[in-house]
Amino acid sequence: MPSFAAIERSLSSGISDLHDYLWAGKKLPEKALLARLGRAASDLDRYVGARGAITSAVRPLLRSFQKVPTGPDLFTFLDAVMCMSAAVESCRTRPKHAAARAASLAGSLSIGLASAADRFDLVEAFEGGTTDFGEFTSQLADVLEEKGVLRAGEFRRAVNQPFDVNALWDAKAPTDAQRIAAVAATGSVALACVLYVDAIRSLGRYRPVPFAKLAPAVERILDCRGAHP
Repeated sequence: MPSFAAIERSLSSGISDLHDYLWAGKKLPEKALLARLGRAASDLDRYVGARGAITSAVRPLLRSFQKVPTGPDLFTFLDAVMCMSAAVESCRTRPKHAAARAASLAGSLSIGLASAADRFDLVEAFEGGTTDFGEFTSQLADVLEEKGVLRAGEFRRAVNQPFDVNALWDAKAPTDAQRIAAVAATGSVALACVLYVDAIRSLGRYRPVPFAKLAPAVERILDCRGAHP
């Protein structure tokens, strides 16, 4: 089995390429990209002991790949399980890296929900620097509540916490304090994954493949790596 570092490099690179292929117009050989993602996802499933929760979610999307509407679903799922695994793996040995991975996922999930709510203006304002992350998620929560997402405020709090932990990281803090901060950030973004699925269900954007497997995959990542906060 490949080392976690090798899996992280491979899958993260593939996820980045998938993002650019879907949204930035990058020209890539689709078949080779999907094969690379499939191999790396299978390696991650085995490494974290997900017992098929990852592979069973992504294989149908890889076999019948469509840029729209399921390409973004594939990206979101893979990004979530990769970031969660990297955060959990790094909490004790590289807590700053764990916090950065948790914050990255918090941002990605928030952007995904804004897109699902057809509020691309919020994404553009955030990515363009017009709003900061707190303003972005506050506006997003208001939009989601108007659209019937009952736990929108809880989602906002769940993504703000890891984002703030990373942004305010104290490299001079004692090692145990850094580890606790990393675990807290990781647990918070794990909850955000669950709330993301609830939100897209309320928005009418939920598809069982892959999102029925997101919470089970995240739970197994936490369980098998011994990282329940």
